Amino acid sequence: MFLYLSLPLTILVFFACRHLYKIKPWPILNPVLLSIIFLVLIIYLPNLDYEQYKLGTYPLTALLEPAVVVLALPLYRQLHMLREKLNHILLACLLSVITAFVSAFYIMPLFGADMLTSASFAPQSVTTPIAMEISKSLHGIVSLTAAMVIFAGIIGSSIGLGFLTLVGVTNRQARGIAIGCASHALGTAKVLEVDSIAGAFSSVALILCAILSALLMPLFYSIIY
Repeated sequence: MFLYLSLPLTILVFFACRHLYKIKPWPILNPVLLSIIFLVLIIYLPNLDYEQYKLGTYPLTALLEPAVVVLALPLYRQLHMLREKLNHILLACLLSVITAFVSAFYIMPLFGADMLTSASFAPQSVTTPIAMEISKSLHGIVSLTAAMVIFAGIIGSSIGLGFLTLVGVTNRQARGIAIGCASHALGTAKVLEVDSIAGAFSSVALILCAILSALLMPLFYSIIY
């Protein structure tokens, strides 16, 4: 029975959380974060079968990858501006990928992280399907990577724009690139709600970071380790 209820239940919970966020747009009430919390409680408190839930929500999960195509619309609308700034965007994305790799494999071990954990954290700022494949190639824990990708997206969509304003980043293009590099599709979706130009730059940064991470992180790993 739960198999057939899981999809409508997930959709209902998300839209209820989204409605609450519209009433009180506090970062802690981020609809993705709240949905995860409520669904975890709904599944595990009554000890329901997660495998049934996973199977029942497969149609929704299958839409995750093609949903990224929607981000092509703001790219198309701002294409003339993106062409002018492509070199800057590429450099920012390259630095983002290098920073993520160095942070995972050189800074995290200073705080006691082992190689397995570092490999799992390295691709956390890349969109989920690609991050999971990168994690496999780095011999990380794929489920941990997926959790960290969601966490990075929630943080970026909740406080990313506010943090950039706090530190004085007001340029719309720079704000978009920063969110796209750090918080992938969740952060980009939030940016698109408030600024189409920043959203376009966030979209292209998201795509380029995913491509560069998939190409460079396994290469860096094979060279160093």
